[in-house]
Amino acid sequence: MQLPNLNGLEVLGIIGGGESGKVFGARDEAGKAWAVKVFEGMAINRSLLAKMTARLSTGGWPQGVVPLETMDFDGRPAFWVVPAYGEMEGSGDTLTWQVNTLQHRITSHPDDTSWQLVRDIATALGEMHARRVAHGNLKPGNIFFDENGQVKLADWALGNMPGISNFDYTDALLYQSPEQLVNPNGYLEESGYRWDVFAFGVLAYRILTGSFPRCDESFQSVCPATGETKKEGVHADAAKIAKNLLNQPAVTWQTEPQNTLEQGFRTWIMSCLELSPEARPCSMLEVLAGFEKEEAQVRSEEARQRSELMQQKAERSGRRIMFFAGMATAACLLLAALWQLASRNLENERRGHASETNRLSTKAAAATARMSSAVKAQTEAEQTLQYQTELGLARLEASRQIGDRLFDWAMEKGHRSLPALDGRELRLKRLQRFFEDFLVRTADIKSLDDERARVRLQLAEVALSAGDAVVAELRLKEAIDGWTGNMDGEMRLRIGQNSLLLALLKSANPDEDAGPSFVAARQALAAVLPEQVDALRLEQLVAILDFHEAKLLAAKGEEGKALEQLMGATKKLNQLADTRPDAAVLRSDLAQCYLSSATILEGLGKIGDAREVRVLAVVELVKLLKANPTDANLRLELAGCYGAMAEASVLSGDVTAAQTASDEALKLLNALLTEEPDSNLAATRKGAQLGLQAGLLRDAGKGPEALKAFEAAILLLERQSNRDALLDYKLALLKWQKGMMLGYNGKKEEQILLLTKSRKTLLELESAGENGLVRMEEIQRSSAYLLGDLAHVLELSEKKAEAAGVYREAILAWESLQKTRPQSEEYQEGLEWIRQRAKGE
Repeated sequence: MQLPNLNGLEVLGIIGGGESGKVFGARDEAGKAWAVKVFEGMAINRSLLAKMTARLSTGGWPQGVVPLETMDFDGRPAFWVVPAYGEMEGSGDTLTWQVNTLQHRITSHPDDTSWQLVRDIATALGEMHARRVAHGNLKPGNIFFDENGQVKLADWALGNMPGISNFDYTDALLYQSPEQLVNPNGYLEESGYRWDVFAFGVLAYRILTGSFPRCDESFQSVCPATGETKKEGVHADAAKIAKNLLNQPAVTWQTEPQNTLEQGFRTWIMSCLELSPEARPCSMLEVLAGFEKEEAQVRSEEARQRSELMQQKAERSGRRIMFFAGMATAACLLLAALWQLASRNLENERRGHASETNRLSTKAAAATARMSSAVKAQTEAEQTLQYQTELGLARLEASRQIGDRLFDWAMEKGHRSLPALDGRELRLKRLQRFFEDFLVRTADIKSLDDERARVRLQLAEVALSAGDAVVAELRLKEAIDGWTGNMDGEMRLRIGQNSLLLALLKSANPDEDAGPSFVAARQALAAVLPEQVDALRLEQLVAILDFHEAKLLAAKGEEGKALEQLMGATKKLNQLADTRPDAAVLRSDLAQCYLSSATILEGLGKIGDAREVRVLAVVELVKLLKANPTDANLRLELAGCYGAMAEASVLSGDVTAAQTASDEALKLLNALLTEEPDSNLAATRKGAQLGLQAGLLRDAGKGPEALKAFEAAILLLERQSNRDALLDYKLALLKWQKGMMLGYNGKKEEQILLLTKSRKTLLELESAGENGLVRMEEIQRSSAYLLGDLAHVLELSEKKAEAAGVYREAILAWESLQKTRPQSEEYQEGLEWIRQRAKGE
């Protein structure tokens, strides 16, 4: 991209980019940092951007808007220069920019500053609307903070705007109203103000609750992570987003308002979130007026209450003055009477002095007796206090156990034995703040060391539940190191379980440190004495550890060791399932063990053994389905088992078994796709089974029927709006198979076209790297076979030069595979086969 001529600015290098262009870092002669945004010509509406910018800059830039230092919307390329809010260091390849936007602190909300931030954003938008400019592109990454922490809005009139012909996915779509998503031309018809009102409502709700008001789960999965400005690999489908929003009209708050003012503000935010534009405020100026009205009402009520309180105080003061004046008068009369009385009584007192001495002696003897009685009562009180102390400690331990259960409940997404709770992420943040506050408040109290260790353990569990392996590992170590008292068996089991969860979290990410974490988890569980805990639970945790560690070994290529460990875990889980037949989670783990064993056996070339193991997995899944027949995930797993069994039967030549298993898989998948038409995995598995049955029809001599089945499978996968690596991989294989069949019918050009498309898809998947859905080795293996077929077809079509080039690629592909696994007979044979074909033998 050609950079514009920037007089007086030194361009240091690229620091970012988005759907509308790239951002370069620059410095002026005084050393001040600037951000230069160079726009892609097809990604902006030049006239619209120039018009809106002119309105904003006329009379000086509004308080809450990023000011442009310079700009050129007519040049090639178009650009603008703005202050670089944040720290910029280095140059060229070492240039870094610690930008200061809401996207970099979004997960710190909600906190005590959230309402003020919402008010600041509302004020800034109101300033724009007062200048007759609708932003139209509101999202956390476009909300900057200057050196004083003040909000600054940027990137107005960009993104999903009228006249844009080159528009990729951006998380701004997650904040846009349904009408903007389906008709961005409405911006020219003054609809943009109500778009901004809706976007403000979504953003305010997320700041105040941590969630999106609608479609939270799907939106969270595609919005950028904290600190990142975009999410790669997501395709824009504005119409589908709009449809999903309209299908969820209701919005609810997860907590009750803390006061009347918050209740009033929430009412206005709810009006901003109305799906019908007519039901929303007409602009942010109306919303700001509503906020100010709510504040005025609260101030008026507070003033009225203060006035009533002052009046009550004045009335009480008057009554006190009258009361004390009367008391003073009465006291004077009383003192005069007492003086006379004292004079008369003095003589009588002298006469009674002698008799009083005798009476005091008698009292002294009685006091001695009472002292003895008091000592006895004190001893009894100390014994009672000791009993009460012990009772209190017992109650504290019981409350800890209750607290632990409530703690588990608060963190779980959906505990099997407890009803699901809403607002999980918010609860996790509140738990974390509560426990961190406890650590700060009790830091100097030595007697609470064990309590602090327990709190650190709970903070580790909060981090585990939130998926933060780094913080969880640190807190877990602090908890173990900080424990000073005796640790009972239950606590050791709890630490062992948390160590296992940490290892599982690392292996899921994936993390290079997952292996040592499994070793640490095994050591922690080995330290638990079975007689002190639920021994079967301990055995279950060890078996689960064996299962997942075996998967890690298999991924590293140690299939033999992994298979041996899996068999041991399977045997143990079988025993536990027999002991506790009602424990569904055991059967689920057991089914997963069987499936993992089958995958490893297939990798070792033991197709028959893999099929038998999958039959056992089917048995366990069917048992689980009897208990919960509507569980979609279980039915999807069962369909996957049947599909894998069908593929194994084809490889072993058992056509009848393949047809039966494939029919069972399709029956389940058809029902699932009726319930969940957007399920990528169900569609992918159905496409694979249609392709398998097409192959069976082809082998049975039913060419037209086979071709229709291939076309149905390809059409199904091409219609899926949400793409992923597994779906694209299966689609490439289906086009390959269809192409080969067309070739058998003499349609060489169509065959070459389909094989070329398949080759392109496999190359894209390979260049994208590991995806967690399809093993890279499997993609490379398919590419090697495909290249051989494509080269052979080109050769038969008299395209010798092209065929020679593809043969060379195929040879390189097989050589690369053989280097990966030198002992593989398949790879050795594949390399020899392609070399012979290349030589024309």
